[in-house]
Amino acid sequence: MKKIILLLVLLVSAIAVNAATYRVKYDVQNQRPTTFTVSVGYDRLTINQTGYSLRRMGTITSSGITFDSYAYGSGSNGMFCVSTTSISIKKDWLTTLSGYVIMIDNKAYLADKIN
Repeated sequence: MKKIILLLVLLVSAIAVNAATYRVKYDVQNQRPTTFTVSVGYDRLTINQTGYSLRRMGTITSSGITFDSYAYGSGSNGMFCVSTTSISIKKDWLTTLSGYVIMIDNKAYLADKIN
């Protein structure tokens, strides 16, 4: 019985450690500010309060940036990726944008990790 309880505690801890919430702040393709939240859990993706099932696909490295990649939803599945590190982008000589790169289907966003 103690082993089962310990296993459940470890499982819940692993899920809590893997959960992350991001505050999206910039739409890269349209080059304009935007605001919504994205929460990534063990098997659940929430985009602006709409929940989807989530399946981890693996790791992708592109242009020196490493992404964790996922398939989300059912039926017509979508692709979701989040960079493993924060990056900085110089928009012009006065403006530098920084954050985690989030890809939802074919759209790229910059976001701050809030937990």
